[in-house]
Amino acid sequence: MMNPFTTLPRLLKVYLGARGFLKNIPEIERLREAGKTDEEKECIRLGQKAFIEKVAPGIGLSFEISGEENIPDTEPFMVYANHQSYADILALIWLFRNHCQMGYVAKDEWRKLKPLAKTILYSRSVFLMRGDAREAVKTIKEASDILSMGFNLVIFPEGTRSQCHEMGEFKSGAFKFAEKGKVPILPVTLDGGYHLLEEKGTYQPTTVKITVHPLVHIEEMDKHAQKQAAHDIEATIRSAL
Repeated sequence: MMNPFTTLPRLLKVYLGARGFLKNIPEIERLREAGKTDEEKECIRLGQKAFIEKVAPGIGLSFEISGEENIPDTEPFMVYANHQSYADILALIWLFRNHCQMGYVAKDEWRKLKPLAKTILYSRSVFLMRGDAREAVKTIKEASDILSMGFNLVIFPEGTRSQCHEMGEFKSGAFKFAEKGKVPILPVTLDGGYHLLEEKGTYQPTTVKITVHPLVHIEEMDKHAQKQAAHDIEATIRSAL
């Protein structure tokens, strides 16, 4: 059971940080309506940067990054990462805060958590209803449209948090997002985030280790090679744990 005396104050910091991002929404909407994609991406990035640089120190979250030079200069691309904890999203926002906008393939349950849901939506993210194949097809199409406009997306192929050091098996369907979107994949390994909350049910200062692996141009491969690449990407991410 979570300790409310340590958990609630830090959740409040995340909530207030999300409210800060909302201040950017009128400008994001203006740029979106004007079709100024590059300017919209930069506005989102700056909002995410301000959000994470306020929130992370406030909840005792720090990061050790290796392989940052593997982040591509050209866009769009998708990030495929393992998923240990709620801290993983914050870790990835931190990683890309000086590089580019980053949206997420987020579980549909996040729609209920406002203003976080609005923050997610306006970062050019999509919501995925797990266990519904028809809705998954719609989400993949929506994600492909977002990628075709030059925005970037993150997906956690395990489908849920492991809440520990171990990594679960990747869902094969997760790779349809990059395949249909025809974009390269940037594999990222995240380790240690579960110490922040999930391990003991109470907040404790935590350092997340982030390993950025070389970009994989899955969009240039045929179907057979893509299938093998999916296995290789999973193995690469697991290798850094």
